[in-house]
Order: sequence, then structure tokens, then C-alpha cells
Amino acid sequence: MSATAVLNLTLMVLSASLGINIAFWCTVGLLRFVAELGSRKVAAGARAIKVADVAVVIPAHNEEIALPKCIAALKAIIPARQIYVASDGSRDATVAIARSLGCRALDIQPNGGKAKAIDRAIKHYSLCKRFKAVLIQDADSEIDPHYFDYALPLFDDPGVCVVAGHVLSRWRDQRLPTLDMLFAAYRTRLYRILQTAFQYGQSWKWTSVSYIAPGFASMYRTQALAQIDITAPGLVIEDFNMTFEVQHKRLGRVAYTPRARCSSEDPFNLCDYRKQVQRWYLGFWQTVRRHGVWPSRFWLSLGGLLAELLVISIFALALPLATLAYLTTGFEIPALSIGQLAIRPVSPLILLALFLAVDYALTFIVAIIERRPSLMLYGIAFPAIRLLDAALFLRALAKSFSAKSDGRWVSPARYAIPDAHRRHS
Repeated sequence: MSATAVLNLTLMVLSASLGINIAFWCTVGLLRFVAELGSRKVAAGARAIKVADVAVVIPAHNEEIALPKCIAALKAIIPARQIYVASDGSRDATVAIARSLGCRALDIQPNGGKAKAIDRAIKHYSLCKRFKAVLIQDADSEIDPHYFDYALPLFDDPGVCVVAGHVLSRWRDQRLPTLDMLFAAYRTRLYRILQTAFQYGQSWKWTSVSYIAPGFASMYRTQALAQIDITAPGLVIEDFNMTFEVQHKRLGRVAYTPRARCSSEDPFNLCDYRKQVQRWYLGFWQTVRRHGVWPSRFWLSLGGLLAELLVISIFALALPLATLAYLTTGFEIPALSIGQLAIRPVSPLILLALFLAVDYALTFIVAIIERRPSLMLYGIAFPAIRLLDAALFLRALAKSFSAKSDGRWVSPARYAIPDAHRRHS
């Protein structure tokens, strides 16, 4: 194979394993970074929205383990009287804990689902009339002490109606890597890539095509929140739909800064991970189908991403099968000729090796950026998780044509561990 063919082949694998969208949005993000170099300091002075103007809504279903930490972190930066817990059919001490910590707690029975719990708390306490912004935060999330310092100034721009939080995977101090931290390690890499490549570039005021303000800790201007259909029927999750509502109804921009941080607990077993990811993907595809396509920059961006994700998912799943066929029958990838791209028949082993090399290179880079050497060991298993993600992504697409949901949920298992053994990323 000639040097040109090798280069073409490498570029093809890079495109199929990483995606052209990542390269494009990384470039946009770099342009944004350079353009905003002179304005990175938060200007002092009167804010359009202050901490006293913010209400916090925490939807919770049997969260007696995680909720105390969540509320404690919030109470360090906002009074407890501005925190509202929407307990959705909880059978444990969720309500009692919230009230004992000075928060308002709505005991919703029976379990109606996360979206309905959020909506009911907002309406029951008239939050859109009493406050200028509402922070919606998951019960397993712990907010950074400086979240409001960096998030609230973004609302000084009247065009901003949502501030998307920056998610961090929660790590536990440990001497050696453990299996139950595998998914947190994988999410550390995933979040770094997605937030650096997509959220940062897509939330720039000159692009404004963000497709998700994550439900773990995002803040809405109440003028816009009152116009969002939070409880749209048939959806398993609410955050994709709420962001699409913002884009479709042209309610304003989704702003984002990597400094408005909040840590979140990731699943620590395969069963909970599979259920959570399937729920996310299904909610995404259901939202896409619910809103349909409309002429906009948003859909120009999203359409390209969807097409690429489908190609990458199929490529990732087909590669191991092609490798197996090659090892048993000698099957090779047929010759390709697309314009100037001309590649001779290729062994799937070469493609697989390149795919794994690219994947591990990503892990290496993120391990350096995050200063987490243990990622290098966890990274050996990441390709297997990528295959699972690809299968769940395609399965969710198929299910989105038939699956309906009333939004009811079951919280994954939580860690109950003392403060001395926890730290934020």
C-alpha cells in the first residue's frame, strides 16, 4: 500500500471513529476562545439576575443517600428557603431530609415522572412569578461553590435564556483502579470531548445551535421557562425536549461556560449504565421525532451530527464482525474509490488496529489534561463501552418509533460514603 493510500486510510478511520463534526466544532471553539480572550474576567457590578432571584428545583425519587450532599453544596451558595425538592413518589426519607435541612419539599404521590415533578413544583410554588431564574438540578449532583459566580453573569445578555452547566464525573480517592469506577472514567473522557468539542463551540453567540442543556444542573430564565412544554407526552426524559423547545420557539440562546461546574455521580455497574444510556438515547430520538425538522442553523448542525453518529455507530459495530470474518475466512474490505480517495483491499485487522489506536490516543490526551494517570489503564476497556453505546444508540432509534413513556423513573444505586473518601474533579 502506498504512502498516499495509508494516509487516506488513516483519515477514513479518523473520520469514522472520531467524526468530522468534532474537528469542525473544535475549530469553532478555538475561534471562540481566541475571540473572548480579552473578556474572560467576570465584570464587577450589578447583575441582571442575582442569587436572590434564583430558585432551585431538585426532582428526586428515593434519593435519601445522595440528597444531603446535594443540598449541603447548594446551601453553601444559596439560602435553603430558595431550594425546592420535588419528591416524585419517594418511599424513603427524601421528603423528611429535605425539610429537615430547611428546604421546601413537595411530596408527590404517586410517582408521575421527573418532568411532571419539575413542572408541578414550578407551578405549585409559582416560581416563574416569584423568581427571575430557576436552576434545575439532579439530586445526585453537587454544585461547585463558584457556579453562580460564572453562570449568573451570562444572563446579563438579554438574549440568553438558558445557562447549561459543565458536568464533572465524580471520582473517589483510591489507590488502584476498580471496576466500579470504570464508567466514571469513561464519562470523564466523554464529557471532556463533548463539552470541549460541541458545547463550547455550539453555545457561542455567533453559532447558538446547542442541542442539550443537561438536566443535571442547568438554569433557565423564567420568562422562557414559562413558555416551555416541560411535560410533553410520551418522552422518557425532559432535558433534550426542553432545549429543543428553546431552539424551536426561538426563546433565546443557550449559553455555556466551563467554569459553571457541577459534579454528578455516574453508574457503577453495567446494568445501571445500560439503563441510563438507553434512557438518554431513547429520549433524544423521541425528541427529534416530536419536533421534526425546521429550517434553521440548529437543524443544519444537528442533521450533520445525526448522520455522522449513525455512520460511526454502524462502523464501530461492523468492524469486530469484519475482523472475525477475516480471521475465519480471509475476508478483506473491498477496494474503495471515491473521487481522489483510492484504497486497495484492506484487512479489517488494520482498520481495527487504527481504530483502537485512535481511541487510546484520545484517552492519553484526556488523561494528561485531567491529570488522571489511571485513565490510561481504564482506557483499555473504553472501546468495549463504545460498542455498547453504539448498539444502544441504534436500538433507541428503532424503539423511538414505538416506545412511549409516562416519564416514571427509578434512580440508580448510590454510594453512601463518608466525606473523607470523596472529592470533586
